Amino acid sequence: MLWLLWLLGARADQPADRLIGRWQFPSKGSSVDIYQQGGLYFARVAKVDQAGERNFGLVKDSILIRNLRYDGEVWSGGRLIHPKTGMSLSAEVEMPRPDAITVTIYKGIKLLHRKFIMTRQAKQ
Repeated sequence: MLWLLWLLGARADQPADRLIGRWQFPSKGSSVDIYQQGGLYFARVAKVDQAGERNFGLVKDSILIRNLRYDGEVWSGGRLIHPKTGMSLSAEVEMPRPDAITVTIYKGIKLLHRKFIMTRQAKQ
């Protein structure tokens, strides 16, 4: 019985799950909630400020990033559908610190990319 409880506890504290939580965009006005479903990670828009709505077309509760997989170091293989343009882009997430993630968005090859840092926010 103790072994089973230990096994369940270990499963709940997977390194990949460090990504779960609320993350704030660099502008500090909009944020996403990252959650896990079926072994994949998703980012749902949690809060939208005027700049996020106007510049990027963010809509509260919409899924921004889909299907990230953790490979032991980074979360990759995800897709971001740009809310304003509808363009499908590749997404990769690294966690250099427990309170920050680096999100890399690119189309085709990684050489042409956009990187931004998001900070962890206490869920409200």
